[in-house]
Amino acid sequence: MGEHEPSGIFEKTFDGLLGQDIYFWNFIILMIFTLAEVGAVFFVGIPLNVVWAILIGVGIVKGYGIAAYFMHLKGDPRIYTRTALFPVLFVLLMLWGIGLSNPDGVDALPGWCKPSWDYATNR
Repeated sequence: MGEHEPSGIFEKTFDGLLGQDIYFWNFIILMIFTLAEVGAVFFVGIPLNVVWAILIGVGIVKGYGIAAYFMHLKGDPRIYTRTALFPVLFVLLMLWGIGLSNPDGVDALPGWCKPSWDYATNR
């Protein structure tokens, strides 16, 4: 890992804690959020709207952690961040085109894309 100077509150809090660098703690936090995502999808009592909100919120936090620390975009010029985020436009267009413009786009997914229970009876 390269030398870096802790600049934000996250870096000042976690950098050097227990002898580990910021990349280790970012990895641990990403794993905790991954467990939250898996738990939200497979916990049967959560309404579908709440599951979507959890997945989107956690995805944004994880995306920031990956881009800022593993892609080293934190502290770089803004043009690098804009260049890295440009493909997000295409992801949003695909989400709109496939999932939101077609009323049956999400409910009619193949069986291998969904958990093994019926959403209508369990949510």
